[in-house]
Amino acid sequence: MTSTEGSALTSSYKSYGADVANAADSPNDDLAAKGAAAFREAKANVESVISDAGEAGQQAWNYAGMKGQEAMDNVREVGDTLAVAIKKSVTKRPYTTLALALGLGFLCGAILRR
Repeated sequence: MTSTEGSALTSSYKSYGADVANAADSPNDDLAAKGAAAFREAKANVESVISDAGEAGQQAWNYAGMKGQEAMDNVREVGDTLAVAIKKSVTKRPYTTLALALGLGFLCGAILRR
C-alpha cells in the first residue's frame, strides 16, 4: 500500500466515521423536532381551550347581567305600579286605606311575635 492509498483510505475512514456520527445524531434530531412540534401543538390546543372557556364565561356573564337588568327593571316597574295604586287608593278612599294599613300592621306583628 502506498502512502497515497493510505491517506485516501484514512480520509475515507474519517468521512465514513463522520457519516456514521451524523446518522447517529439524525434520529435524535428528528425525535427532538417531533417532540418540539408535538409540544407546540399541545400548547396551541390548550391556549385554544382556555380562550374558548374565557369567551364562554364572558358570554355567560353578559347574559346574567342582561337578565339581572331585566329583573331590576321589572321590580322598578312593579314598585312604580304599586306606588301609583297606593296613591290612588289613598286619594279615593283614605279611611279604607288606613284601616287596611292598620290591619296589615297588626297581622305582621302577630306573625313576628310567635
